Amino acid sequence: GLGAMGSKMIKHLPNDRQRILFDVDLERCQAVAETLAGEVLVAQSLDGFASAQIVMLMLPDSAAVDAVVLGREGSPGLIHHLAPGALLIDMGSSQPLNSQTIAAKAQERGIAFLDAPVSGGTVGAEKASLAIMVGGHAHDLERVSGLLACMGSQVTHVGTHGAGHALKGLNNLLAATIFAATSEVFTAGERFGLDPAVMHRVINASSGGSFVTETIWPRSVLPKTWNFGFALALMHKDVGIGMSLVRAAGVKASLLEQSAALWDEARQEAAGNADLSDYARLLMREKS
Repeated sequence: GLGAMGSKMIKHLPNDRQRILFDVDLERCQAVAETLAGEVLVAQSLDGFASAQIVMLMLPDSAAVDAVVLGREGSPGLIHHLAPGALLIDMGSSQPLNSQTIAAKAQERGIAFLDAPVSGGTVGAEKASLAIMVGGHAHDLERVSGLLACMGSQVTHVGTHGAGHALKGLNNLLAATIFAATSEVFTAGERFGLDPAVMHRVINASSGGSFVTETIWPRSVLPKTWNFGFALALMHKDVGIGMSLVRAAGVKASLLEQSAALWDEARQEAAGNADLSDYARLLMREKS
């Protein structure tokens, strides 16, 4: 997957190893390949990974991962092409239970699996400063810890299969809630008459500062470019993953329930290609 994240992450992998690229958009795949040094192959199909020892996935959701890894009717998945001993890493945001299912099916074929989602957005992907949370066996992580460290400043083993995706969902649920609250606070301040730039500077130097105010706000909300680089639809999906875990745990979570409802509304109101920062625009009713 060579979308907004994958196309940046791959640039940090060592060029002394052969890299095989694949994306449903073959033109994009070829374009990314031309920017990389060293031996790079563009696979036309999943058959091209038959000799791969390590495969990293950066796909939008569990449905896409299931289709690629497990396959569809009449179309064998990746685990049917990889040789025993290969290691498969899902670095997107997926459902934890799906990750556990994939891990079990991969193990049946002698293939190791890690769920290793990332946090830090396209900025972190560009700077190789992502936080990477890894679920799976520690000995499998040891095989690829050096490669993951090329893309992230913090690689943490967080538990067994599915734990990485569980923590990513909960992290993004928290981030989405902070984003919603930040949007409301800035809207209220601006309507009172406060200068948003002054608010931003003071809040960042105060207890209300966060990743949202330090990174998302100056990049896409204050300049009103609305292009942080993470889709609102993907944040909405992650909020759903996080809330499913919260509800399954039986936690009384009135604030999180309200946050999830607000993101449901934003998803319904926003355009299909809306950026995460468009949540703030919807609240501010800023015209394009």
